[in-house]
Amino acid sequence: MQQRTYDFLVQMRVPVLTFGGELIGEAIELVICELEKHQFISLSDIECELGDKFHCSPGSADRRLRRAMEMTEFRAGEYPNPELEALRVEFRIETWSIKKFLYAAARRLMSSK
Repeated sequence: MQQRTYDFLVQMRVPVLTFGGELIGEAIELVICELEKHQFISLSDIECELGDKFHCSPGSADRRLRRAMEMTEFRAGEYPNPELEALRVEFRIETWSIKKFLYAAARRLMSSK
């Protein structure tokens, strides 16, 4: 994971010191790579690539991504998480899913280069 992605995740209050936080960072990097090639990557493809990279099953990667997203959304010290809400408003997202978060984060990081 690149330093700017790590800094972004810390700003969003993602638990980066957990395995799920590391997976979110790597997933964002995968999405950025695909968006730069003007391509789309599905969540199942992301989970398969993460599983291969971190030697776990795609199902385990999915559970860890969702757990880290839940911690970001509900356990950041205040609800709703103000940084996450600002991202949600910026990209006009009604409800969060892990895929929507990954794409919004990737677009934010791509626009801040």
